Amino acid sequence: MIEKISIFIKQSFVLTGKYFLGKTITSLVIATICLLAFLLLDIKLLGLIIPIIFLTNFIPIIGPWSGTILCGLIVVFQSPILALYAVLITLALQLIEQFVLLPLFVGKAIDLKPLLIIIVIIISSIFLGFWGVLFAIPIAAIVKAGYLIFFTKDKTS
Repeated sequence: MIEKISIFIKQSFVLTGKYFLGKTITSLVIATICLLAFLLLDIKLLGLIIPIIFLTNFIPIIGPWSGTILCGLIVVFQSPILALYAVLITLALQLIEQFVLLPLFVGKAIDLKPLLIIIVIIISSIFLGFWGVLFAIPIAAIVKAGYLIFFTKDKTS
């Protein structure tokens, strides 16, 4: 039993690390592409906009939307047309992130099905609010690991 607890603790740290590494990679990719696109459009205040996009991307579901809205609100003071372009670019990148980057980097790393992730985020947001949304996916991965370690039969026995 102690061996299983040790394996569970190690697996918990590994899964949490994989989740945050995957989110960091996807956030960096999105922020970098935004930076390049915004430089081409000559959008000002990139030192404020790009960190907002990077940091809000860590919050599942609502984070990217809030980053897009904040980005649009900042850029609208420079030019409403540029704000429209900035919002469209960030929205397109969010779609790419949700359907390409997240399954590639995060989904494979923690081995959770997309529907399960959505259900876990909804339930945790209801009961735990912002922090529930932020930590729902790594906690679900840890619970799954615990189930597999403690409640499934050993293949060797």
